[in-house]
Amino acid sequence: MPWTEPLANPDELRRCIRDLVSLSTLPAAWRNYDMRQIGDSIVAALITMLAADFVFIALPSHGNQVTELIRSDPNLNPASLDHVRAMVQRAKATLRDEHEFIVADASGGKSLHVATAPIGIMGGDAVLAAGAARDTFPTRTEKLLLNTGANQAAIAFQQWSKDIDNRRFTTLVQRSTDFVGIASLGGQFQYVNPAGLQSLGLATLDDALPLHVLDLISPRDQQAVQNELWPLVLRTGRWKGELDLVHFGLGTPISFLCDCFRIDHPRTGEPMNVATIGRDLTAQKASETALRYLNESLEQRVKERTVQLADANRRLVAENFEREQADLRVHKLQNELFHAARLTAAGQMAAALAHELNQPLTAVVNSVNAAKRLLAREDHASLVIARDVNDEAVEQALRASEIIRRLRQFVTRDETEKRMEVLPSMIEEATALVSSGAASFAARLNFEFYDSATAVWVNRVQIQQVLVNLIRNAFEAMADQDQREVTLATRALDSGMIEIAVTDIGPGIPSDIADRLFEPFVSSKHDGMGLGLSISRSIVEAHGGRLKTEPKPGGGTVFRFTLPPDGVVNAC
Repeated sequence: MPWTEPLANPDELRRCIRDLVSLSTLPAAWRNYDMRQIGDSIVAALITMLAADFVFIALPSHGNQVTELIRSDPNLNPASLDHVRAMVQRAKATLRDEHEFIVADASGGKSLHVATAPIGIMGGDAVLAAGAARDTFPTRTEKLLLNTGANQAAIAFQQWSKDIDNRRFTTLVQRSTDFVGIASLGGQFQYVNPAGLQSLGLATLDDALPLHVLDLISPRDQQAVQNELWPLVLRTGRWKGELDLVHFGLGTPISFLCDCFRIDHPRTGEPMNVATIGRDLTAQKASETALRYLNESLEQRVKERTVQLADANRRLVAENFEREQADLRVHKLQNELFHAARLTAAGQMAAALAHELNQPLTAVVNSVNAAKRLLAREDHASLVIARDVNDEAVEQALRASEIIRRLRQFVTRDETEKRMEVLPSMIEEATALVSSGAASFAARLNFEFYDSATAVWVNRVQIQQVLVNLIRNAFEAMADQDQREVTLATRALDSGMIEIAVTDIGPGIPSDIADRLFEPFVSSKHDGMGLGLSISRSIVEAHGGRLKTEPKPGGGTVFRFTLPPDGVVNAC
């Protein structure tokens, strides 16, 4: 052999054979080593076998970073080793072959002779390098040992990587919660993972290996699997669907979503096995059943509740109708009571007036009748007596007039109580009086007072009675609406009179009573006596003014009345 020709010394040949045998026995110790430990073992062995100043392995790792495993002589200049490392890095693209180069010592010492050998993994980026200051390095024997170490490392690294992949796959299958099984082409089980054994009620893999695939299928699905699904997988390579498997402990069917596929030989492409991955659908089926039950029960409850609500709604409508009818009856009774009250009040007033007027009117009638009889006699004495009787009739008539005057005086009071009053303060006091007793109306009040209309000659109490009546009527007219607003305004007329206007934004006065609004016992309110406006008009006219009403443009009503600014009563 060519590399043995220079070996004239048998001891050197024996040492070379010993080193080769040592390298060949290293893999037995690498069984439980990782890649770094394997590389460190090779570096430690070669630095002794080659009597080198340094040996290192450069291994690519994640992120294109290089992992270096170095053994070197403590006396070696670190700068030289850094230079070697840099040259190896620059030449790594061509490290698929062996290389030799010399690195000069930066400190002026001996140069390093470097030899590299590629490690055939990871795209050729891994390399084994060794160096020594000897001019004869590397000899053929040393190059043989270096290449042998690189080859052993490549084999170990590949085996380690393969074992890692196998362990990952095995761990993945073993820890999977899905059913994983592998069978021969004839259907005989070869492997079932722990989750699959547990789902089928089997204790160990030995319990599954004697079974055939059809032994796991429920009786109602066995014929379909044997005649259709299994041939389909062998022919096309895959089938996915739902099957019922049998629990061996309970004997009950379990619904599985199964993915069956064929495993072909990686080199020949011929079918080898059939594998199945299945997921237990028991929980999903139970959830679907529970959800379906909930939906159905919810629909039923919704229907029942809808019927109940419809019945309740009908009862509410009926009760509301009955309540409306009751309210109508109450309102009708109230109107009848108010009407009866008005009639009673009018009757009482009429009775009092009739009682007061009955005697003088009776006396007048009697006197007139007596005078009529006396005048029929045509004698002088009868004429004298008839004259006296007539005077008595006149006295009784004047007495009846006095009764009526006193009644009118009771309503309008005496003019002797009038004096000069400040009109704005009278209006504000009347407004405050109404607002304090009508909080529920909560109307907005606007005041428009003119400086030329501030003093009037009035009875303060009577005019405030008129103002209170008009303002309260305005409030009550807007009681049923959200927006309420009352405006009180004063102004001086060309005639010299002072005008006061009370304006609301209510619905206005019904047309059927507008012309009779100031008549006694006529009212637009169901509980009104119909005397307020009549009395108010009497008071205003007793002061020499006039009270009238008119519709407000845009909606509402305006009441206007006039008062004298001094003691002179103007003709209206």
